Amino acid sequence: MRFERVVLPNGVRVLVKDMPEARSASVAVYVGVGSRAETRINAGTSHFLEHMVFKGTANRPSASEISQQIEGVGGSVNASTDKEATVFSSFVPARHYLLALDVVADMVRAPLLRESDVESERNVIVEEIRMYRDQAQDRVHSLIDELLYPNHPLGWEVAGRQAVVLRLTAPGLREFMETQYAPERIVVAIAGRIDEAEAITAVRSRFGDLAARAPINGRPAPRPGRTRTRTLAKRGEQAHVCIGWRGVPQLHPDKFAIDMLNAVLGEGMSSRLFLELREKRALAYDVHSYISNYSDAGHFVIYAGVAPTRAREAVTAALAEVARLRAELVPEVELLRVRDFVKGHIELRLEHSRGVSSWLAGQELFLDRIRSVEELVAIIDGISAADIQRVAQQYLRPELAYLAAVGPRATVSELGAPDADEEPQMEKAS
Repeated sequence: MRFERVVLPNGVRVLVKDMPEARSASVAVYVGVGSRAETRINAGTSHFLEHMVFKGTANRPSASEISQQIEGVGGSVNASTDKEATVFSSFVPARHYLLALDVVADMVRAPLLRESDVESERNVIVEEIRMYRDQAQDRVHSLIDELLYPNHPLGWEVAGRQAVVLRLTAPGLREFMETQYAPERIVVAIAGRIDEAEAITAVRSRFGDLAARAPINGRPAPRPGRTRTRTLAKRGEQAHVCIGWRGVPQLHPDKFAIDMLNAVLGEGMSSRLFLELREKRALAYDVHSYISNYSDAGHFVIYAGVAPTRAREAVTAALAEVARLRAELVPEVELLRVRDFVKGHIELRLEHSRGVSSWLAGQELFLDRIRSVEELVAIIDGISAADIQRVAQQYLRPELAYLAAVGPRATVSELGAPDADEEPQMEKAS
């Protein structure tokens, strides 16, 4: 993939890609700051800021002005917060890409952060926190994170805790943004039918005067805790279970072998978990696995939502599929199918401007370079069945597993992490 890359004197990185065949353009501003940068005192600040930038900026002092300018041309503007990044983006008809850049830059650079807006928005965020805590299928993922990253921001909910959010103030939000949003942590990517030279000049005019400052590093990821099971008793028609293992960081050489393992085990309707637990046993409507990779840590998780009376059977069946990966090589025909599955996801992602802008910004932020599709295809084609078995044996051992469950008390009280060397510690969530 050909693209232009420029680093501004203050450290802001700019990547632009002209896609002459596209009718759209996408702007993505990735800031390498997320909930991981927080402490117990200000947990939820990154997510709160994501909300606040939509309340008004220096050039667009009301929420309606921000939304109307973009929606008025048929586009959309959005933002999201994760553990290690906050993303601001806009998707518009190509002829309006400079407007989209101006709006997003204004949101990142000059949010008003009025105390009155903070007061009103905190109620919205509290309701969001309550919504997620009430939804068992979301809560169980928070519980497994808490086990895998004990007493650390990587194990906390991105939205924060209600008690902390209620104490956050406009000056505190502004201080966090001014100290954490260092130019070195900002990546601006624009893709679509654009003029690359014009786009670079436009980014320079909007971000080039940011004062350079050293980024603040957060705490390193902790070791997983001794407590290996966490349950929450909650009435409902289903039990929700996560089985998790610590994995590898973003740049670890085993990352792609684990990605392939994930595709075999639990990604898509052709995966082993789906075929065994849903199609064969009719245990679950939703069963899948997923991976998260951070700068210095990572994890692998299996999730299933099942009838309470069959939760133990589902856990046993899922662990049996993991054990099969440790014991047996993936057959060649399955390996070829999974390779095409993984490569196809990459190729299809790059068919539209949104996928390309996020591809460029995300890789630049987390890898400091852009891997080409051809490079990734070569890596995927080089992963063998023996590689998948090796990482299964190394990372997905029973004694390294953690289990979180939310559901009826009688059900979750019977569940626990598998085959520990010693009696596992169990903890009830609140």
